[in-house]
Amino acid sequence: MKSNYFKLLAGLLLFLCCLFLSSCKIMTPSDYKKAKEVVSGELAKVGLHGNVKINGLFWQALEIPGYKVDFTYSEKTYDGQTVPLEVHAFLQNDWSDPYGQTTPSYKEVFTDQKSVQKKEAQLLDKLKKQDLGLTLSYFHFLPNVSSSYQKEAAEELEELAAQNRQEGKKDFAGYYQIPYTTLIQKGMVRMMISVEDDQAIQEKDLKAAAKKLDASDLPDGDYDFYYLNFKNKDHESVSYNFKVKDGQVMKLD
Repeated sequence: MKSNYFKLLAGLLLFLCCLFLSSCKIMTPSDYKKAKEVVSGELAKVGLHGNVKINGLFWQALEIPGYKVDFTYSEKTYDGQTVPLEVHAFLQNDWSDPYGQTTPSYKEVFTDQKSVQKKEAQLLDKLKKQDLGLTLSYFHFLPNVSSSYQKEAAEELEELAAQNRQEGKKDFAGYYQIPYTTLIQKGMVRMMISVEDDQAIQEKDLKAAAKKLDASDLPDGDYDFYYLNFKNKDHESVSYNFKVKDGQVMKLD
């Protein structure tokens, strides 16, 4: 009986060792070089010809065998910045990328322009001078060009990117250099005003702040007051949506 038990245990240990060894594969410099070549080739297909830095390369044996690749794609842009995009991708064991996982969200990078970031800082400074009963931390322009929900804006973006490429404005395949005024006029961004978690906030507090808001300096569009409680273990969030049109807060319930 003991003999059978030990045989079973030895067989199990052997199976686990084989499984462990099959899942362990030491990545060599040639593997990193190959990963960079594959990633760079895939990015070139969509017009991205910037710098690729492989940050991590890991072999996955279970489920679907292949390579987990963590990399940074970056470009030097017309406004003197180096803009990075972090990507976590998966390549199959033959180094193929059939599902386009190596492609970053490069079509939404226009909000990283210096001109847009400068406008964010200016608007936050003006908002902080208002007595809204809240402590404001950030003002963000967020991409609003989802092809699923904002089809018209998404189509406008494609046309602008194509025009940029024709004019030689090829940063991030033409999707980067889009004027701030165009982003507002075409509804390609929505605005988020973040609230500090220095006090307990409920939706009614955000609504009250929206009612008191002087929107005369704010661009037209969709807005959210957004509060995230970092002190709560569940990180509960509260938001309130409203619109601004011609300097007036609209659509308050």
